[in-house]
Amino acid sequence: MKVFLIGVPMTCGGANSEAGHTALLWRRLGIEVTCLYFTKCRCEKPAIIAESTNRWVERLRDDGVEFVAGESGLLRDVPGLPGSVVVDFCNQHLAHNWHELHGLGCRLIHSPCMTMISRHEAEAFRDCPPTALHMQSDFQASQIAEAYRQWGCKRFHLIRGAFDPLPYRPRRREPGETLVVGRLARPCRTKWSPELWGIMELVRENGVHVAALCQAWDSELSFHCGPPPGYATCLSKDTLETGDFLSRCHALICPNWAASENWPRVGLEAMSAGVPVLADDAGGWREMIEHGVTGHLCRTRDDFSNWLLFLAENENERMDVSEEARARLVGKLCDPGKIGQQWIDLIHDCR
Repeated sequence: MKVFLIGVPMTCGGANSEAGHTALLWRRLGIEVTCLYFTKCRCEKPAIIAESTNRWVERLRDDGVEFVAGESGLLRDVPGLPGSVVVDFCNQHLAHNWHELHGLGCRLIHSPCMTMISRHEAEAFRDCPPTALHMQSDFQASQIAEAYRQWGCKRFHLIRGAFDPLPYRPRRREPGETLVVGRLARPCRTKWSPELWGIMELVRENGVHVAALCQAWDSELSFHCGPPPGYATCLSKDTLETGDFLSRCHALICPNWAASENWPRVGLEAMSAGVPVLADDAGGWREMIEHGVTGHLCRTRDDFSNWLLFLAENENERMDVSEEARARLVGKLCDPGKIGQQWIDLIHDCR
């Protein structure tokens, strides 16, 4: 069994890292995997493999994943590609080249990873649907499946995102120690709430020493959320590896501005590492987190600040949430045996 994965997994962005973890799972199942990246694409934005800075390249190669370059209009020259099963995780280059791949007899498993349909997806699929649609949450299915059904897609599979848990390293907070609150997301305004600093301030006004640690910060977010206050450390994307970032946090808050989450990768990462999550009471978060047991779901700025204050004042409860979240993640959310068998069934369904 062989699969072509469109694009090269990267560290920033949930779809990028899910693609990498899924490729590793496929290899453990004995599936041959080739990453196909475009050095020349119709969109005129070629992909760059970035071997020197992208840690995924070496990791995947060590597991036997091959990398091959392709060009729009010349995909027939890629060995083994015609007639194969191809998979993409929210990759725009796939949409730009789907009609050519379809003409070569390729069968596509499309994983949008988003809860809305993008323009490039509509342009690619409304007259030539993917062979199958892969979704990670019931919420995502409720938002996008009907449009794909109307375009003629006939196969729909819900498979939770493949994920290798991070080392469990919960950080116990000593009495009087500063509460480090993390925020980790793509540098996209829809992922960052303008209420971010207000949430922190409400906790600080209650006498808790709070330090904020944010990653993937840029000048646009400084305009959108306001300049970082003195108690905040804001890092550019990929400054710290995710495990290193989370090991410095006592809690992770995930208030979005506009985007509805599907199966948020950062939640899996935090739950595995031992960092309690406070997230929007919406979308796929409701399927991932059991409120008050494996994390906290919040509807307002006051909800976020009140639950942060609760965690700051109840260290044993904070650690209980950490342990329950890790157990749920390992035992239910990211079972590699179940996820692996579901992928085998899906790939067979498309052959």
